Amino acid sequence: MLSIYSGMKLLFFLFSLMVVSFKCFPQKVIVHASIEKKKANSKSDTIYYDFNRQLTWSDFKGKPDENHFGGAVTASGFAFDSKMNSDGRNIYLDIQVYTFFIKNDSWKKPQINSDYHLLHEQHHFDITRMGAEKLVAELAKAKFTKDNYNSLLTSLFEKAYKENSDVQQQYDRETMHSIDTAKQQQWNEKIAGEIEKLKERPVVEK
Repeated sequence: MLSIYSGMKLLFFLFSLMVVSFKCFPQKVIVHASIEKKKANSKSDTIYYDFNRQLTWSDFKGKPDENHFGGAVTASGFAFDSKMNSDGRNIYLDIQVYTFFIKNDSWKKPQINSDYHLLHEQHHFDITRMGAEKLVAELAKAKFTKDNYNSLLTSLFEKAYKENSDVQQQYDRETMHSIDTAKQQQWNEKIAGEIEKLKERPVVEK
């Protein structure tokens, strides 16, 4: 089961705090959007998505909610870093989207230890990564202007967040939170295929 990390919804407001002062405000906004590959040390509470680094049960460090019907919860989300520059004629927005997992907000119950259930949780993280890629695609094709760039960035982020949440819920609903093994296998194959496609896309190392 997934818990979309609520903190990610706050991050897009940071963009609105940027102060830009121009004698003659540029007329054109040029956007470069990409996936950012962040790195965290092993002691960090955060894991950034890495195709070569699968989740392990030891990553689930949160206290289990014994009243919760689920056996495990994955707390993940996506957010972005942004930079703004101008050459006097145009505004250049560099937006880098990243995907993260929060260890202390993710948990499992003691009886949940199988590779089968771990893969179910990994796929929640994978779906989050797929949502980040979709946000990048939407940013790349959006028509930003000097008047709408801030509101449009906010609305695109919220739209991507909502759509990803819907897919996460669909995944849990159709697999019955991994209970339906046939449906789980179908989703396993579908997600694995999508992740293989994403491995070929460029990322920004950081």
